[in-house]
Amino acid sequence: MSPSPQDRTRLSVVAAAFALPLLYFHRASFTDQIFIARDILRVYYPLKKYWAERVSQFQFPDWYPYDGLGEPFPGMLISGVFHPANLLYLLLPLGTALKLITLLSYVAALGGTYLFARLWSLERGPALLAGLTYALGGYMVGISNNLLYLMAASTFPWALWGAERFLREPSARRAAPAALALCLVLLCGDPQSFALCNGMLLVLILLRPDRASARKVAPRAGLLIVLGALLCAVQLVCVLPTLRNASPNAPDILVATRFSFHPLRLVELLLGPIFINPGTGAEVSSTLASELLLSPLGSLWVPSEYMGLPGLLLLGAALWTWRRHPLTWKVAGLALAILALSMARNLPLYEWFYDWVPLWKSFRYPEKLMPYVLFPCALGAGAGLQAVLRDDALARRLGQVGLGLAFACGVFALGEWQGRWFSGGVIGALWDDPIARVQEMLHGNVIQGAGVAAGTLGATGLVLLLARQPMPRTAALVALQFAVLYLVNEQTYQVSYSEVLEQPTAMVDTILRDSANPPDGIRPRVFGGVDIISPRQVPQGLSYVDALTLNLAATLEPNTPGLWNLENASAYLPAASSRFVSIMWLGHLRDAFVDRLGALYHTRYLTMDAKAFTEGGGNRKFVLAEDSLVGAVLIRIPRMLPRAYLASPRCVADPSTALEFILVQDFHPGQDVVLECAPGTPADAAPTGTGGLGQVRIAHYAPESVELEVDARQPAVLVLNDAFYEGWSATVDGQPAPILPANVAVRGVRVPAGPHRVSFSYRTPGLVLGAIISLGTLGLLGLAVLVEQRRRGHGAPAAGNPVG
Repeated sequence: MSPSPQDRTRLSVVAAAFALPLLYFHRASFTDQIFIARDILRVYYPLKKYWAERVSQFQFPDWYPYDGLGEPFPGMLISGVFHPANLLYLLLPLGTALKLITLLSYVAALGGTYLFARLWSLERGPALLAGLTYALGGYMVGISNNLLYLMAASTFPWALWGAERFLREPSARRAAPAALALCLVLLCGDPQSFALCNGMLLVLILLRPDRASARKVAPRAGLLIVLGALLCAVQLVCVLPTLRNASPNAPDILVATRFSFHPLRLVELLLGPIFINPGTGAEVSSTLASELLLSPLGSLWVPSEYMGLPGLLLLGAALWTWRRHPLTWKVAGLALAILALSMARNLPLYEWFYDWVPLWKSFRYPEKLMPYVLFPCALGAGAGLQAVLRDDALARRLGQVGLGLAFACGVFALGEWQGRWFSGGVIGALWDDPIARVQEMLHGNVIQGAGVAAGTLGATGLVLLLARQPMPRTAALVALQFAVLYLVNEQTYQVSYSEVLEQPTAMVDTILRDSANPPDGIRPRVFGGVDIISPRQVPQGLSYVDALTLNLAATLEPNTPGLWNLENASAYLPAASSRFVSIMWLGHLRDAFVDRLGALYHTRYLTMDAKAFTEGGGNRKFVLAEDSLVGAVLIRIPRMLPRAYLASPRCVADPSTALEFILVQDFHPGQDVVLECAPGTPADAAPTGTGGLGQVRIAHYAPESVELEVDARQPAVLVLNDAFYEGWSATVDGQPAPILPANVAVRGVRVPAGPHRVSFSYRTPGLVLGAIISLGTLGLLGLAVLVEQRRRGHGAPAAGNPVG
C-alpha cells in the first residue's frame, strides 16, 4: 500500500528537518572535523570526558577536581550531568558524540519551531520556513561554540509547543511531554533560559483572545510550571549549595552586561556579520569590540545576528497584513521588550531587572536573550509566507517592495565603495579613534554585504512576481532563504580536527612526563598564565582556527588540562569556591599567585608569555619547555607544598583577614596555616619547620573520598589542598571532625598527637531528596498517562478534556 499524499508530505518535512542542518554544517557532517571553538574546547570537552569516564565505571560524579581546587559537578549546572543526551558520550568517541549532539540540536530547533508554527495554523511550507529561519539564523549558528546555550535554545520551542497543546486541551498525555521538555531546558545547563521559558508560559496566557480564556488556562500554565520544576528537582536542589559557596551572581551591572547586544549590530540583520574578519570566521578586532560595540571582553558573544533577507521581508509582510490584530502587537511588543533587555549597555531596562527582579543577578550576558527575539521573528517570517501564498495582490506588492529595496541596497553599496558612507561616515562619527585596518575590513564587508542584500532582495522580488502557484513559490522562497543563510553565515562556525582531544601538545606532554611518578601519587596542578592566545603565526597547512585550537591547549587554557587528567589551578567554571575566586580575580594578586600562592595550593606548572618572562628577569633554570609558535614558556614552580601536610594553626576570624595574613612576610607556607576558627583559640604548636610536626601519607585519593594516614608528633592541623566546600565531611579515626577553612580556600582538620587515619568524603547535598522528588513526579505522570489511556480504552473521556 503506497503512502498517501499527506504521509508523503510529512515524510518530506521530516527529511528536510534532518537534511537541511546536515547540509548546512557539511564541514562537520561529512568530515572527521569536530566543533571546537571557544568554550566547546575550554569547558565542554573536559566536562563530558569526565562524566563519561566516571559513569562508565558505574560511579556518579559528585565532585569535579579539575577546576579551582575542585567544585561540585552537579552543582555547577553547566555540566548538564542529568541530561539524557550524555548517554552518547558512553557510546561514541568524545568529539564524535559532541558533534552529533550539536547537529541534532539544530534538527531539534528546526523541528520544534515547525511544530509550534503548525499549532498556530501555519501551513507546512511556511512552518518549514519558520523553522529554517530560526535554526540556521546567525545567532544559532554562532552559538555552536557554547553547547549548553545551543541546546537550551533548541529545546525551548518544544517546551512552548507542548505547553500550548496542553493549554488548549489539558490531559496527562499532553502534560507529560510539555513538562519534560520544560525540564530539559534546565537540564541543558541554562537557568536563564529555563526562567524565561517559564515566563513564556505566562505569555501564552496573555495571547488568548479574551480575558475569560486567559483565566481558564492560567491554572494549567501554573500546573506545567510546577511539574517542570518538580521533574528537574534533582538538578535544582543540587544548585542550592553552590549558591551559598560559589559566586554565580554578577557582582555589579558592568560584569553582568559584558556581552550586551549593541544597537549598531541591528545592521547585521540586513548586511550580515560585517564586524568580523571573513577570512577567519569569528575573529574580531578587540579594539572594535571594546571601543565601538562596548564589549569589555574584546570579543562578540556571537559573530552574526543575520536572519536572512527573504525571511525579514516576509516578516514585514506579516506585520503589515495583521497590523490590526491584537495578537500581532502582543508578540511584537514582547519581542521588542526582550530586545531592549538584550541592549543592556545602551538601554536602562536590564539594569532595572538587575536591581528589582529576584534572582536576576544570577544571570549574565544579555545577548543570550536574543533567541527569544529571533524565535517570534522566525514565526513572523512563516506567517508572511502564508499571507503571500493566499493573497496574490500582496505577493505582487511585496515583490515590488523587494525590487525597490534591492535598488536601494545597490545604491548603498556604490555609496560605500566610492564614499565610505558607513565605514567612514557612520563608524567615524561613533568611534573616536578608529583603526585604519579595521575600517578597511568594515569597508570591504559592507560592500559585500550590501551587494548580497541587493541580489537577495532582487531574487526574492522576482520569485514573488513570477511564481504564481503556491508550491513553486514556497519551494523557491525556502530554497532562497536557505541559500542566503548559508552564503552569509556558514563561515561563522568553527571546526577543527580531533587530534587535539587525542594527543597532548608538547607542553602537556612535558608535564605528563615530568610528573609521571609523583611522590604522593597525585599529579600537581597547572596554571595557564598566557594573556594573549591569538596565533602569532599560522603554520603552513593549518587554518587560523586550527592554530587557535592548538594555542588553547598548549597554553593550558582552562579547562583543557582536564582532558589529560591534570588539575587546573585557575577558577574558570561558575561553581568554583568564592573563597578561591577571591584570590584568583584580584588583579594585584596575580604576581603573588605566581610567586607565592601557586606553590601554596600545590601548583607546580605555569605557562607565561615568553617575552614577558624574559623582560621580567625570569630564571631560565625553571623553564621546562618553550613553544615559539605560541610565544610561551612552561615554568616549573619551585617550593611547591604537598597535597596534604601538617602545620601550626594561626587563627583568624574571616576570609579577608586570612588573605591578608598569608600575604605578609612572616607567614611561613608549610609551617603555618591560617585557620578560620573561634576567636581566642590558641595556637597548638610553634612552627618547627616543614615536616617537623609529623608525617602524612595519602592512602587513597579519589574525587569524592580521601584517606590519609597521619603521624603527628604534637597537636596540629592537617591541611588538605583541595577546595573547602559545603558537602564535605571528615572523620578522625572514625569519629566525625569539623572541617575548617584553611589558607582561605582549602580544608583543615585538627588532629591530636599520635597516629591517626583521617577520611574526607563528599556527597552532593540534597541529591537524594531531589532524585526522589524528580523520580516520584515522573512516576506519577506516567501513572496518570496510563490511567487516562485505560479510561479512553473503556470509552470514558480523558480527564480535563471537554465533552461535546
